[in-house]
Amino acid sequence: MPTPPRDQRVHLCVLAIVILAFAPGSARLAGDTTRKVSIESLLYDLKSPDPVRRQVAARELAVVRYKPAIPQLIPLANDPVAAVRREVELTLERLRDIEARPGLVVFASDTESDIRSRAVAALVDLHLPHTDGVAGVLTNIRERIGYRPDRDLDLVIEPDVPVDPSVISTLRAKIDDSERGIRRTAIRGLGILRAAPAVPDLLRVVREDRDAGLRFEGVRALRKIGDASIGDDLVALLNINADAVRNELIATLGSMRYSGAVPELMRIVEQAKRTDVAGVLALAALADVADPASAPLFHRFKDDKDDLLRLYANEGLARTADSSMKTQIAAARLVEKNAWVRTAQAFGLLRLGQSEYLDELIRGLDSWTTRDLAKEYLRETRGADRQALFTPRAASATARAGLADVLGMIGDPDALPRLQELAHDSDKDVARAAERATKRIAIASSGQ
Repeated sequence: MPTPPRDQRVHLCVLAIVILAFAPGSARLAGDTTRKVSIESLLYDLKSPDPVRRQVAARELAVVRYKPAIPQLIPLANDPVAAVRREVELTLERLRDIEARPGLVVFASDTESDIRSRAVAALVDLHLPHTDGVAGVLTNIRERIGYRPDRDLDLVIEPDVPVDPSVISTLRAKIDDSERGIRRTAIRGLGILRAAPAVPDLLRVVREDRDAGLRFEGVRALRKIGDASIGDDLVALLNINADAVRNELIATLGSMRYSGAVPELMRIVEQAKRTDVAGVLALAALADVADPASAPLFHRFKDDKDDLLRLYANEGLARTADSSMKTQIAAARLVEKNAWVRTAQAFGLLRLGQSEYLDELIRGLDSWTTRDLAKEYLRETRGADRQALFTPRAASATARAGLADVLGMIGDPDALPRLQELAHDSDKDVARAAERATKRIAIASSGQ
């Protein structure tokens, strides 16, 4: 009987794989043998002079998720045929393995913009635990000129994730790509990877780029990196004529707790209309910095009708007030209806020695309304209250998971016994949070 052509044999073998995957267990050995033959054929076709065979082989290797093929796929990043390169990039992307990094670095400079775009996003995606949709987040988040305080702030790598210098240098180079979308993805990616070497490049974007959206992304990336040594550079940019960029600069200076920004932030609060976004954000930043010079502003707004102004004023008082304020804050809390403000007041009373409010903040982890605030405040638990924080207590699974996150952020090795208990929690989310927190403390203790 005549032998079928090679490409026909490839498709027959792949079809056999699918059929045998649903066959009874008695056919397992035959299935394994057929799969091996098929893989060998696909690997052989990667070197075929026929570009269609190379393209099909790359596609089928992605279908069967054969990661050992990565070393043989990487050279095809320089294939002369764009369709082959496109298929190989997609395969490396779908295999989602750090070994694909060298190939994706090459693809990030491909002459075809769609290949470059996917490769740049995939280079970042390799370092994240998310299994789906991260590249979409990087490239497809709908832009708004308005301030977006919560968008993707938590999308950053864990401290123990290594990032090869070639990835950082590739993303830095893509900041100047001819395609705006690729530039945006590169800027976002540098923030997600916390790429400190890219700080000068990102500052250049914020200072010089004519695209307000990209300048916003540059500041957001700097915020994630958190290098406070550039505080003066950011303060000098606060007169920028783009509200979204300016607002992000204000929030970034607050997140860095940069005391050098206090005079300018106070000026913004003083000159803003009562509910202007810039003024509210400047008061929030001042509450983060907690310089005593800001205390008069906190007193002025602590009873304001606007919930956000009242929140940040009470947060600022929590960090700057003396013991004489205890009775006043407690009395205000009795009549306060807003959950955010009540949480900030509980934080203030805890810092002023009312240790019973520690449990109030832990209960705040239960509600989506107050969870983020409670985490922020619990992270600042002082040494005298930490043992109480580490002590087991009755709490919901949501609160236990949130508490584990907080313990990891604090980084105190004394929390490890409690985290070991939580790592064996019956709730999987709690156990995962405890394991993540334990790893963070180990990294912090090792000085990495």
